[in-house]
Amino acid sequence: MFRPAFDGQKCSLGFQVVDWIEAYACHGPGDVQGDPITFDDETMDFIVAAYELDKETGRRKKSKVVYSAPKGRAKSETAGLIAVAEALGPVRFDGWDANGQPVGRPVRSPFIRALATEEKQSGNTFQNVAFVLGEWGQDSHPDVYGGIKGIGDYRSAQNIYLPGGGECRSSSAGAASKDGGKETFLVPDEIHLYVLPELRSMYATAMRNLGKRKLADPWALLTTTACRLGEQSVWEVLEKQWRRGELGDEWLVHHREAKGKIDINDKPRTIRQLLDVYGPAMHPVSGWMDPERVYADMLDPTICPDVQTAARYYLNRSMAGSDAWIAADVVERQTRSRDVPLSEPITVGFDGSLNDDSTVIRGCCLSDGYRFTLGMWEKPDGAAGAGWEVPRSEVMASLREVLRTRTVARAYMDPHEWRSDVDALAEEFGDEVVIPWATSRDTQMGYALDRLHSDMVKGVTFHDGDKRASAHYGNAYVRHKGKLRLVRKEYPNSPRKIDTVPTDALAYEARADALAAGWTAIAEPTIVFPWR
Repeated sequence: MFRPAFDGQKCSLGFQVVDWIEAYACHGPGDVQGDPITFDDETMDFIVAAYELDKETGRRKKSKVVYSAPKGRAKSETAGLIAVAEALGPVRFDGWDANGQPVGRPVRSPFIRALATEEKQSGNTFQNVAFVLGEWGQDSHPDVYGGIKGIGDYRSAQNIYLPGGGECRSSSAGAASKDGGKETFLVPDEIHLYVLPELRSMYATAMRNLGKRKLADPWALLTTTACRLGEQSVWEVLEKQWRRGELGDEWLVHHREAKGKIDINDKPRTIRQLLDVYGPAMHPVSGWMDPERVYADMLDPTICPDVQTAARYYLNRSMAGSDAWIAADVVERQTRSRDVPLSEPITVGFDGSLNDDSTVIRGCCLSDGYRFTLGMWEKPDGAAGAGWEVPRSEVMASLREVLRTRTVARAYMDPHEWRSDVDALAEEFGDEVVIPWATSRDTQMGYALDRLHSDMVKGVTFHDGDKRASAHYGNAYVRHKGKLRLVRKEYPNSPRKIDTVPTDALAYEARADALAAGWTAIAEPTIVFPWR
């Protein structure tokens, strides 16, 4: 049974792993190649967290670990050093010592795989593994690294065979099939680059293999820098799940990104953000990254062609490209939470679907343009979405409830695929309230979107921060048609939804029209008709 040696100590083999690496490994290729390792506090804390154990059984608590940090933070080198330990070091639980501390042992016949993005390229992580196991290790610590074969030139190594059985392998998407692998440790490196279907498939296959060796307590270490939103990289999918709290307990995500507004023209602010994101890597004495040099690179258009690129690489903030319909920080900045009483005058936007895109009902307060969700139906992911259809009767019941119980000045509803239903609502609640408003009219839609976009950027309208709605904003890209700025998905038939954006534009346009027609933000006495 675990007994902590100090207050707050994690039950972890990470302390022993750190000691082993610092004693028997070195820095990989680069300016400090071959120099001794001394982990900074942040990296040490990460390794300790990654090797956390169950206090009773000693089994690993985390089987999927993400190391997300900006460019130059030595993510690949750290992953490579951990891979070296996984090949030969005391990385699996072997009981408790007399003080109640966990004791480690090497993995029996380890199979370590590092995933690379290109054919015939070992990748940064595997180069570090090959250098330590081969060129450096067999000279510096032959007692540890003797008998290792297959390395040759570390820069082009693909397969390394360990004494006593086991191997380290570099694989790319071009390698035939990863099925049949029995990995004990997997490194999907730079997963923000796993954009192409073959790379995502490589990742999925290798991750599935981890379940084949239960006794070996296998795990994966994913490294990444911030992604370009809209590319559907592996990290984009995982990051969204993590932010929504949807990843399971088997996941550990270590993520550092800039806080607050990003304005790279504000040098003092940006330097402070860099120092925070890079942490010990920019320490004035022991750090290896120069904040002034990094800041100059962020401003260099040949290195960072736009603010989004600079933010992704150096501030580790995932962002859409310059073709995003609206910046993610604007959406976040304009988030508020407040109650909307039933008596408060509102307008309503509705954009319906049948079985693919989201069906959304959003309200908009006449007083301040505050937008909030009244109903949303989305196709479930995976097998649960097969054959799924929008529950039309449920949607109609929600619309009727809104129109019956709330003070609705106008409801703009896209009639596409819902024309008869919209007509029925107009007949029931009045055609001066329920108004068909086709989002396919590019000119009118362009003006409505422009009004919403401009007021969000100016900071005069807020929304409720519904995570699904915010995701839709993040998925929206500009479709130019003459001078109009319409919205589109990142590619046709993308599963990433944007339906809240046009729905909000309808509700916000309805508000402008209602105010122009004489409505006020104060509820007036109304007659309640019991048959409604």
